[in-house]
Amino acid sequence: MTVSTYSGHAEKAAHALNFLILDDTIPADEHAVDQLLHCREAVVDALRQRLYDIGQDNSYPPADHLPVQTPKPALTGLDAKLATLVDNIAFALPSLPLDERRGHADYLAPASDDQTVESWRAAAVELLSASHALSAAEEQPWRTDPGAGWWVMRDVAVALEAVLVLDSRLEEVGLLAEHQRPDYPMGLDEKRMVLAQTARVATWHATSASPEEATPRFQQSTSSTVVEPVSMVSTPADLAAAQQQLAQFLRPLRANDAFYVDEPEITADSARQITASQLFLCRAFERAAGHSPKTEVFAAFFNERAEVLAALQPQISHLADVQAGQEPNRRRFWQQSELTSAVGRMEHRGGGIRLQPTQMVELARATHDVTHNLGKALRRELLRGASNLIDAHPRHHDGPVRVGRRSRLERTLTDLTNMPAPKQRVSRFSNPLQRAALQQTLNLTPPSSSRLPTPFPAARRAPHGTPSF
Repeated sequence: MTVSTYSGHAEKAAHALNFLILDDTIPADEHAVDQLLHCREAVVDALRQRLYDIGQDNSYPPADHLPVQTPKPALTGLDAKLATLVDNIAFALPSLPLDERRGHADYLAPASDDQTVESWRAAAVELLSASHALSAAEEQPWRTDPGAGWWVMRDVAVALEAVLVLDSRLEEVGLLAEHQRPDYPMGLDEKRMVLAQTARVATWHATSASPEEATPRFQQSTSSTVVEPVSMVSTPADLAAAQQQLAQFLRPLRANDAFYVDEPEITADSARQITASQLFLCRAFERAAGHSPKTEVFAAFFNERAEVLAALQPQISHLADVQAGQEPNRRRFWQQSELTSAVGRMEHRGGGIRLQPTQMVELARATHDVTHNLGKALRRELLRGASNLIDAHPRHHDGPVRVGRRSRLERTLTDLTNMPAPKQRVSRFSNPLQRAALQQTLNLTPPSSSRLPTPFPAARRAPHGTPSF
């Protein structure tokens, strides 16, 4: 059974909204209008739900609290509160009276013979499905990673602007006159300005397209007792997820840099295995990045990681554990082994690793997280007062010694930890066709009822005392 991704639903929704903006017709039949208004309500509900999921709110507001009151907006410091303004605009949209709201299945199931109503229905179905794919996904990095969150926010902003344009047409013929709405000081032009700026800023800062592949997770069978300890790798597309899983296993046990007397962060064997394996992977990923002109920009990124890991490898070759057998997470070994063996198989078969540009972006980000967490965990363990790691190099005639601050090893780990994350904008590599077409249509669609603004700046008064000629 094939499950559609968020990307598939978002593209179909954008296609339907684009048709509605370009078509600019409204049905006259009373039943068709009723279905249109309920489908519009579902479109608004889907976008509001997506904003709640991104904002990590505890619960969606109950039906008897919609529409909600929104704070008075201000444009001072706009970039810092774009997401909040988008949220305010969404919850200030007109809503059907409570006694007229019905379940989605009552009006989304039957197809309509009217093309406009059918497009509203398609937009509602696809937007609800897209929001469900995000809220029910197994992993939800867009809730914590700004780079992925901006990708979702761009889609929300563009879809909301489309709804505003369509609402202005429904307002003209009085179809939203009975809808409930809070007082909101922004007019249509100001709202569109905020949403257009949000989409533009999101394009600048979206560094991850991970939401595109989001799918709702299936309910696990209660009779199954199998637990998958690691992320398996069967194709090159699985590499980023496996690297991200390894990064999670390597996360330091505490949230701050304070050193503590507790279980060790990492053992000597684990540090050596992961360092050597990540060096091998970075070299393989560097070669993979060079296979395509669109991805070769990442070759330098992986090469820089490999150089630092190559410098680190001989420095930890003589690390030893004070007390053996204290590895805090054995899944690190298993996940790293799965990655290394999978990449080895791919290269041995002769085909190499082939990735799409967006997949290479995700792989670079995940590799950064792995090496960052490796450097951070190992540095913490070496420098804490009761460290379980010692330097047992034979050159120390008096026996093993502790690794101190400002040592060569500590400086190398600091360099590894401080290496910057990849900053390539994912929109450079991925521009979904239907959503891009919708955004372009909005850029060319003026408000239907606004007065023509003047392009001429107001004349400035001359200061007092300035002579006139």
